[in-house]
Amino acid sequence: MTTRHLLANRRAHETIAIEHEGQRYKIGLGRELVCGDRGRLGPIVEVFLNAQKVNSPVDVFACDGAILMSMLLQYGCPPADIAHAMKRNLDGSPASPLGRAAAYLVEEQS
Repeated sequence: MTTRHLLANRRAHETIAIEHEGQRYKIGLGRELVCGDRGRLGPIVEVFLNAQKVNSPVDVFACDGAILMSMLLQYGCPPADIAHAMKRNLDGSPASPLGRAAAYLVEEQS
């Protein structure tokens, strides 16, 4: 079994607002800081996803999915593999807000 990358106590965090199928979500991305490189931001190591209506069924599924995505990242799963595994619409766009977050991770790597 691969070892989980333990996160530093302090991390950079950015928040992105998105809309998916008429619902608003906030994606939070945690990044580690690269020491000795003037505070350069490292890779995304954790993902948070919240729906507009807190504790609704949609919010619970979004939060739980983001926790699993974070664990995949911390165990070394490449963001491209995560994004590829997500369901897609007929036009190739992500079918879920979690899929949108995964697509953003891939864009950030490029």
